[in-house]
This record gives sequence, C-alpha cells and structure tokens, in this order.
Amino acid sequence: MKPWHDKANAEFITLVDSQNILGNSYNLKAIPYGVMIDEAGRIVKSPFSINVAKKETIAMLEKWLSDTTYNATLLRNLKPLNKSQNPKIIEANARFQLGLTLLEIGKKAEAMTEWRKALELDPKNWIIHKQIWAVEHPDKFYDGNVDYGWQKAQLEAEKR
Repeated sequence: MKPWHDKANAEFITLVDSQNILGNSYNLKAIPYGVMIDEAGRIVKSPFSINVAKKETIAMLEKWLSDTTYNATLLRNLKPLNKSQNPKIIEANARFQLGLTLLEIGKKAEAMTEWRKALELDPKNWIIHKQIWAVEHPDKFYDGNVDYGWQKAQLEAEKR
C-alpha cells in the first residue's frame, strides 16, 4: 500500500484491512475502498469506492476536513452494516479468511485451493479474484502500477 499512498502524496493515515474484516462486515466485493473515521474513532461514512485521482473524492475529503458540520451530516446519513445472510457468501468469506491464514503460515497451495472454492461460491467478489491474481502474478500488482489491462484480459480468459 505504501508505494501507492506515497505516489498520491496522501497526507492521511492509510490502514490496510488485511483480514478483510470491514469487507465482510459491509459485504464489500471490490477494492480499494475508503472508510472515513473521525477523531473520536467513529466510522462516519460507510466504505466507499475511493480513487484519490478523482476530483470528487478529493473535494469530499477536503470538505470533511474543513467543514466542522460535515462530520455530523455524515454521521446522520451513515447506513447500517450490510453483512450478508446468504450461506454461500458466509462460507465464501470463511474460506477467504482461511486462505489468508494458510498463506500467512506458508501454505500457498492450500490457500489458493480455499480461495478458488470461495470464488465458486461468490463469483462476483473482486476481492477474492484479486487476491488470487496477486499471489499468482505479483508482478501485475506490485511492480509499479497495477496492470488493469492484464486484469481485464485475465477475466475474459476465465470466462472462456
């Protein structure tokens, strides 16, 4: 995360949800996402798709930092958790978590097996897709810019 944070000249703290806890809690299917947390430690805006290259994102963040009433507005508009009750999604999330643990202890092949089973259960989950791709092809994710063209081609190949 650090190279992208530095490249964006970001002046805010970046946290990495390596265990996908918020992703599971809010039923998120794609990364990156942003979460706004105020000085009191409260989530004031539900996770949202974030791109610091977009003027709208920067404007929203600047307003949050400069307008003392905006935090209260965000808190009033905060949506409740959207955790899935679907048994397939719950199992997919559990298998994703198991895969993360297996990878952490050096069992890459077993982790990949769990993630592929998770993807079968939740095929539209881009977090799982990208985790598999990043482990199999780290050069497409960690050597400079993320190769979105490669990801698109990979997705087309998987559909066939």
